[in-house]
Amino acid sequence: MGLHADVHGDGRVTVLLHGQPGGRRDWDAVVEHLDGTVRAIVPDRLGYGATDGPPGGFGANAASVIELLDGAGADDAVVVGHSWSGGVALDLAERHADRVAALVLVGAVGGTGSVAFADRVLAAPVVGDALALGGLTAIGVRPVRRLVAPSAADARSGEGWWRRWRSFMAEQRAMLDELPGIAARLGDVRVPAIVLLGEADRIVRPSSQEALAAAIGAELRRVPGAGHLLPRERPAEVADAIRHAATR
Repeated sequence: MGLHADVHGDGRVTVLLHGQPGGRRDWDAVVEHLDGTVRAIVPDRLGYGATDGPPGGFGANAASVIELLDGAGADDAVVVGHSWSGGVALDLAERHADRVAALVLVGAVGGTGSVAFADRVLAAPVVGDALALGGLTAIGVRPVRRLVAPSAADARSGEGWWRRWRSFMAEQRAMLDELPGIAARLGDVRVPAIVLLGEADRIVRPSSQEALAAAIGAELRRVPGAGHLLPRERPAEVADAIRHAATR
C-alpha cells in the first residue's frame, strides 16, 4: 500500500515529511503559510495515520517517497524533513539524487551527535519497549512525551495509540541500525539544502544540526527562542525556508 497524502497548491512539487511520531496534520500551519505557492504533498509516513501497513526505517520510508513521487508523476521534488524524517530526506538525497531538487531539514537528525544516550536506551530490546510504554518517565527524556502523545484522532481508540508506539519503537531502532550509514554518506549530498534549527531545541541538539549543515554545505537558519516543534511553533519561518528552496 502507498502513502496516504494530502495535496495542496500548485507549482514546485514539495514533499513534507513529519517527525517521529506524528502525522500529516503536523504541517497544517506551514501549509497555510505557504498559501498555495508550491504543490505540497503531505503524507502520513509508514506506520502512521491513514497510511496502511507496518512501520519502516529510513530506507523503507525513502522508498515510499519515491513511490509517492512516481504516483504523482513528479520527476523530482523539494524534500522537507522534520526531526527523524531528516534522515529520510538525507537518504533520498544520497541514494536517489536525481529525485531530489533541494532539501529543507527542520530540527533534523543526521549530524554528529544525533544519536544520544536516551535514543540508545529507547532502542534497546525489552528495556526500550518498557520505558516507552511506561511513558518515558526515566533517563531524562520527559520532553519526548509531548511528541508521542496521541493526536485527537488516535485517541479515539487503543489501536491507534498502540500503532503509534509500535512505529516509534521501530524508528528508534533504525536510529542505531541505519542512521550511522546515512551520516557516513553525507559527502554524497550535492543538492541545495537549508538547515533550520530552533536555538532552544532539546530533542535534536543544535550542535548536531550545525554539524549537519557544515557537512552538506547547507544554508543554516537559526530561529531564536524556538524549540524542536518548529512546524507548529514557527510555521512562517518554516514556510519561508521552503519557498526559498523551491525557487532556487
